[in-house]
Amino acid sequence: MQHGYWIRSKPVYTSLAWQYRAQAHMVLAHGEAGRAVLRLYQQRLPEQPVSVLYLVGDEEADYTASLRALAGDCLLTFTKQEALWAAFNAALASACMGTRLYAAGNEAFLWQVSTLAASHGVLHADIMREQPASLARPVYCVHCKTITPHVTTNIAVCSGCQRHLFVRDHFSRRLGAYMGLMVDAEAPGEVPAAEEIYP
Repeated sequence: MQHGYWIRSKPVYTSLAWQYRAQAHMVLAHGEAGRAVLRLYQQRLPEQPVSVLYLVGDEEADYTASLRALAGDCLLTFTKQEALWAAFNAALASACMGTRLYAAGNEAFLWQVSTLAASHGVLHADIMREQPASLARPVYCVHCKTITPHVTTNIAVCSGCQRHLFVRDHFSRRLGAYMGLMVDAEAPGEVPAAEEIYP
């Protein structure tokens, strides 16, 4: 990756900040990203209704107690992704016009939020996203169409077809993943050493 290099499709994330003109606020976070929600609650609280949906991470990344102290009854916690997505889907179905969405987590989580929200007519631009933890990327194999989650290196093995993929900076919002292309297509077996560049 070159200094100063940028590609348009690559998402830009910011810190979460309340949008005070919204009619309601819905916050989603996963594991370690609970810290982003704690920072959000350090800002002046909005007068409109707030709901927080938190997917608990491992023991070291569980902010349930701290979030409960700040959010109180507004907090719903989940230990399984399927339960979180079902609750989010139901909340979106009954949400009022002008509800603002906030999401914090790894890239795969952020774009799953975006995909579900889009199915209810919410635009990508209307979701505030923060990626506070790992820079690990979900990678889409253009050969077998499998998405390999949490890739931290520039070359990764596809979890579907086992090809060695070069991880491009091109991001698909529709797929919620970066593109991965076979690195040794022209010279089979010649795979450069992988470097960790998305810790």
